[in-house]
Amino acid sequence: MTPDPHVETLEKDEVAKHFTSLSQAYNRKNYFLAGKRAKYPDIFRRHQYILEMVERLRGRAMDVGCGSGEMLCELLARGFSVVGIDLSTGMVQASRALVAQRVPDRHAQIQVGDVEQLGFADGVFDVVIAAGVIEYLAEDDKALAEIHRVLKPGGTFIFSVHNLLHLGRPLTTTRDLLRMTPIIGSGVARVSRALRHALNLAPNNGIPGRRHAPAALRKKLRRMGFVPQETVFYHFNVTPRFLKRRCPNSCVRWEERLEILARTPFGYFANQFIVRATKAAQTLALLAGTCHGVFVEL
Repeated sequence: MTPDPHVETLEKDEVAKHFTSLSQAYNRKNYFLAGKRAKYPDIFRRHQYILEMVERLRGRAMDVGCGSGEMLCELLARGFSVVGIDLSTGMVQASRALVAQRVPDRHAQIQVGDVEQLGFADGVFDVVIAAGVIEYLAEDDKALAEIHRVLKPGGTFIFSVHNLLHLGRPLTTTRDLLRMTPIIGSGVARVSRALRHALNLAPNNGIPGRRHAPAALRKKLRRMGFVPQETVFYHFNVTPRFLKRRCPNSCVRWEERLEILARTPFGYFANQFIVRATKAAQTLALLAGTCHGVFVEL
């Protein structure tokens, strides 16, 4: 898959530096203070949904993009044998410290690693989690092929991405859809940058990432040897920005109530979604040269 030339992404070392800069405060802000500050607790919500998805699973698990280590602690407490990898050295250090504090009697292998080059043998994991990882890559296929390779047949893959069809932000969604068109995409990107400059708008927080259309992503997963099982939407960021600036607490509390729509068709009003898929029990690699690192279901 060729990277979309109209979607801005950062080099991996820039992504790693960004998250290292957040590593000291990441766990406190996104978990300990979740729901206690004027910010939608999207990372905490994502965490809770993923825990629901692994509730009846056991075995060896890998958390790709393990962040501050909160998920590693939860997996260890549930009896998993755990591996955590992250591009960010700061996050790796934070994960090691949190695991040592929370579950000192359990061991986790935590190291710097790259989802596109997983240094593990074929078929060794029962579960792979990649929350907030795929969207920061230039394209999907290398990462999905590597995850498919290290999963056991029938193993579970759980990951999150941003929703391209975010109906709660119609103007942003329309812009992003137009950016994907081959003829006018680059022009839309230039106009968008010019408007932000002319209006002196502050840059968005965080780092740029790609958005995915749920149906297209499920289709890609099937093509690469996964069987999609469940899609859960979260982060119902639907309040107009001017209103959220004036009364952030009230807006966030109201938006959180929309989480009841997470598993309904109205989930498309959410900013992000999680997919749970399994590795097809029987797969056949396509002929080399015809498809690079892609699998199909029998």
